[in-house]
Amino acid sequence: MRMNRPVVAIDPRLFGKRIPGFLLGSADRAGFSVSDDVKLFASTFAVGFVFVSVLIF
Repeated sequence: MRMNRPVVAIDPRLFGKRIPGFLLGSADRAGFSVSDDVKLFASTFAVGFVFVSVLIF
């Protein structure tokens, strides 16, 4: 008895084993900077502050 699975699915018996020739391309990573984290923190803090202010008002 076989399970119904897509034709493009890899054989489950190969799970955890290296499949030669099947390599994913590496993702292009953008440069990381501390200012990105500061912008994210500042915007999150500002939105949270406005939300709580409106909630209390």
